[in-house]
Amino acid sequence: MDVSERTLREVYLPPYKAAIEEANVFTLMAAHNELNGIPCHADRWMMTDIMRGEYGFNGFIVSDWMDVDRIHDLHHAAPTLKDAFYETIDAGLDMRMHGPDFLEKVVELVKEGKLSEAQIDRACSKILEAKFRLGLFENPFVSLEKTAQTLSNKEHLQSALEMAEESIVLLKNENNLLPLDFSDYKNILVTGPNANNHTILGDWTLQQPDANVVTILDGIREIAGSAKVNYYDYGDDVRQNSMDKVNEAAAIAKKSDLAIVVVGENPLRYQKSKTCGENIDRMGLDLLGTQNQLVQKIHETGVPTIVVLVGGRPLSVNWIAQNVQALVQAWEPGALGGCALANILAGKVNPSAKLPISIPRHSGQIQMIYNHKPSQYFHKYIDGPSTPLYPFGFGLSYTRFAYSSLKLSHTRISDKDSFTASIELTNVGDREGTEVVQLYIRDIYSSATRPVKELKDFARVTLKPGEKKTVTFTVTPDKLAYWNRNMQYGVEKGEFEIMIGSSSQDKDLKKVKMEVL
Repeated sequence: MDVSERTLREVYLPPYKAAIEEANVFTLMAAHNELNGIPCHADRWMMTDIMRGEYGFNGFIVSDWMDVDRIHDLHHAAPTLKDAFYETIDAGLDMRMHGPDFLEKVVELVKEGKLSEAQIDRACSKILEAKFRLGLFENPFVSLEKTAQTLSNKEHLQSALEMAEESIVLLKNENNLLPLDFSDYKNILVTGPNANNHTILGDWTLQQPDANVVTILDGIREIAGSAKVNYYDYGDDVRQNSMDKVNEAAAIAKKSDLAIVVVGENPLRYQKSKTCGENIDRMGLDLLGTQNQLVQKIHETGVPTIVVLVGGRPLSVNWIAQNVQALVQAWEPGALGGCALANILAGKVNPSAKLPISIPRHSGQIQMIYNHKPSQYFHKYIDGPSTPLYPFGFGLSYTRFAYSSLKLSHTRISDKDSFTASIELTNVGDREGTEVVQLYIRDIYSSATRPVKELKDFARVTLKPGEKKTVTFTVTPDKLAYWNRNMQYGVEKGEFEIMIGSSSQDKDLKKVKMEVL
């Protein structure tokens, strides 16, 4: 990565300075990569000159896992590990995470006069300060009794359930297949690589006993009542499954009234079959193995089919989105994810989550973002749409919401003024539901190009059937400001478009213009 010092200093770093000051950040971590040929863990300019000198950062800087060693054995920027240790401490690093031989070599470097005791004192003092702030010297030990009372207590489990319920996104619901009345079904097939395992926990989780996790199969069985839930074990490793298993699952589907197919990826870092999460890259975004064939074969039987996606990244599921009746993005919903998903399928919980990303149709569409620059899709794809499969901010509900009467408190303001934008939201369906109302802005003409939309605010609004509410946002100058052509931060004069609606796609937004004088 090659970036000019001017670009870093004037464009990328100022927002971080403001964030550091506002949040009172006390710990920073250097990055795996290099910048302008210098490994970040050996970059004095970044760690000392900018962060400490220019930004006044007063905490400690920690390495990423084993990245001090990688100055030597990956970047080849230091001939020995001892040289790497010298470079990183001299550049401003305080804590190494982790590795043997560090202490002994640092002592040698101090005795040789290459590192000063003042440099060691600087590093140690900030680490000790953090421990004092945390009370680790007064209370160095954990109470096992208190831990047992705290972990997975009633309040924590309720929070975990609510967070999962509020994060699951309903992407498709053709002919209102959902919510399910389980009494209408005698035989339900549940299958797929993520139907009955701990993949719902996500990356960076310790291996858990089964008693701590409600799988998706468990959750469905718990809520299904008299309906018989038949589980077909398709296998956990999405890369190894055969067409034999696909055909066996389809044969069971023929005898079923409903199929729930749970596909996606495996983020569990303690399993060799991991396909998602940190340090796991992919060449494409299609479902791995025979998962797509599994859904297709089950769909071909004519049984109503619900597909649930589990994983930590967007997947290009074009065929599924076009053909199955219902599609749910469950992400990695955690230990009670099975309960949360079952509650949504059964309508005990009305889905309210919106996509925090755009889902591309194909990996060739990357970068697929809602806040792209005006010229990004000037040249269209010749073999498919230039729009995402599902846009940022999108998510369905079991009820319907109507937006009307978008109004501004002022249509002309100065660059130092605030104004309000309000809209009437009405639940025009027959169920209580929660809508995430989203506010976007566009600077119509600007000296430096700006995105076609920028999300600036949102609000969760719960309404009963027929209920109406006026939702009001305050737009302050900082929501209109940006770094202009001369690298000056502020609000430029001219017209802005204010947009409020249910997602980032144009058809879901009401729009009005205002002017900065």
